[in-house]
Amino acid sequence: MKTLGESVAAECRYGDNALDVFGRDAELIFEDSKADYQGHANILVRTADGRFAHYEWTYGSCSGCDEWSDRDLTDEQIDTIMRDTAAWFDDAEALVRYLRLEEPERKYPTDQSPTAGSIPGMIRFLGSGIADEFKAMGNAFVAWQTAKRRTLQ
Repeated sequence: MKTLGESVAAECRYGDNALDVFGRDAELIFEDSKADYQGHANILVRTADGRFAHYEWTYGSCSGCDEWSDRDLTDEQIDTIMRDTAAWFDDAEALVRYLRLEEPERKYPTDQSPTAGSIPGMIRFLGSGIADEFKAMGNAFVAWQTAKRRTLQ
């Protein structure tokens, strides 16, 4: 199984922050990331303590297209934002409800949040792209669980 430290997300801007928050050795269950002068990362991981976490962020090449850069945030502040706004799950059942979009009280993260001024996140959210990503994450989670079961036998 691939780890977060081996992911494309780790190569993205703020990838070091994600490694700090979720752990270099977190199991990577799903990833949709692009590392370039501007890009995005969308990850679903299982952390060393057994919890699951979903987080997504975008970044740009200038402060005008990168909210965190525009706000001149420190690494510690970015770590705090990631830790506080990630979707965390104590067990697989809670994660499955989330992936099925069955928790209306939960705010589903899309590029820092659909209301944080992220244009790609808003377009995807409004265009129902979020449903496609959650379906892909769900499929990846099923494949991960199947592989885990084979390993335990």
